[in-house]
Amino acid sequence: MGAKGKATDKRILDAAEKLFSERGFTAVTMKDICAAAYISRGGLYRHYSSTAIIFKSIIDREQEGAYAALKRAKDGEVSPDKILDVYLEHRMSRILQENFGIDNAISEFAANAENGREIATKRAEDCIKVIEELIRMGNKSGVYNCKDIKATARQICWVIEGMFKHSAIIPVTEKDVENQIKLINKMLK
Repeated sequence: MGAKGKATDKRILDAAEKLFSERGFTAVTMKDICAAAYISRGGLYRHYSSTAIIFKSIIDREQEGAYAALKRAKDGEVSPDKILDVYLEHRMSRILQENFGIDNAISEFAANAENGREIATKRAEDCIKVIEELIRMGNKSGVYNCKDIKATARQICWVIEGMFKHSAIIPVTEKDVENQIKLINKMLK
């Protein structure tokens, strides 16, 4: 794919991710994505044949970013604790957004799309793997002193996912987010 095609693809995924975050997976149509991405129907279908394929591409892009960050930590470009801090800040700040949220859309995707559950499960497993590796590297460098890496990585994912799911029912404040980040950092030390 050339530079123009990559730029169009990015525009489509960015617009679709915003729509899915605002409305959820099941409420977004290809027509909605065309309008939001300023692309013709034919142009969209040259890139993607369904909302499910677009959604999977959004998940793939997110995971590619996570593995790229992990590689930067492994290569010594950025310390693992800094990457984990940025990840936590990014994910937790999204909880405070006043919309449906991409994580809630992922739950819908898992329940409604063909292979959605398998794709969402792989996303969760990849998230845990990346966090485990960052904790392992942090332990090795002396930044962390985490005894049960696997359980801590799972706990971090569960806290984030749980807060997303419940934020639609139980209001989450900035203070709540700050407190959870402090508790996660205590688990790591």
